[in-house]
Amino acid sequence: MKIPLLLCSFIAILASGCGSIEYSPNQEFSDNTPQQVNNQQISLLPTKAPGSHIKIAVSGDTQREYKESQLFVDNINARNDIDFVILNGDISDFGLLAEFEAVYKIYSGLKVPFISIIGNHDQTANGYDIFKRMYGDVDFTFKYAGIKFVCHDSNSREHNFNGEIPNISWLKSNLGLENGINHIIAFSHVPPTDADFDQNLSAVYESLFNSTRGMLASIHSHQHSPDVIYRQNGTGIPFIITNAIVNRAFTIIDITDGELSAQAVTF
Repeated sequence: MKIPLLLCSFIAILASGCGSIEYSPNQEFSDNTPQQVNNQQISLLPTKAPGSHIKIAVSGDTQREYKESQLFVDNINARNDIDFVILNGDISDFGLLAEFEAVYKIYSGLKVPFISIIGNHDQTANGYDIFKRMYGDVDFTFKYAGIKFVCHDSNSREHNFNGEIPNISWLKSNLGLENGINHIIAFSHVPPTDADFDQNLSAVYESLFNSTRGMLASIHSHQHSPDVIYRQNGTGIPFIITNAIVNRAFTIIDITDGELSAQAVTF
């Protein structure tokens, strides 16, 4: 069947327009893709006084486990004690827009805000650009209940171990206490003991956190195994490596007056 010349011209115009629809599985956006999700979710956090009792559910590595992701959301929605959720990286498996959008659709059903960290799988294909467009900066901070949350990219391998990830200079600039801020917690996907973390930076990174006044913990995911808590040379702050949604597991971080504990949960 021959396509009329006028119709061919119309299709060509659509394909070349600024608002064109992409058909590649590697597309970076669609007209319905949400933008700046982290800023939107942070704006939903209620006001809570410094020192208040808070609980954070940390859920890393959703990847393509949409059933498990929905079960996690159902589990959190059945509770009434969670302040917010941290989706701690590897939202996607292959860095595809369809994966990011599928997980967003599920997590947007949470009754509490959720804030997302970039993972190593989120930087494959066009994932890095998709994450930044959907969620915002990969290194960012927010404040809640007198605590500064320092969220950052620690996926060194995806940056070819170039010595710039994690961004130590940025961390040093953002780890200070401020008026009304008594404590700090760091979140990133790859832990400093992992082979995907730049081992030339691991000791510097751990020492920086241990020397930061008010630092409570550094929290990671990535390894898809039961929770691990370790301290640099056996002393200092806890580095907490949480389990994965793919294993039907998450971790509750419980904080009151600067005292932090972690509880593994399976569902």
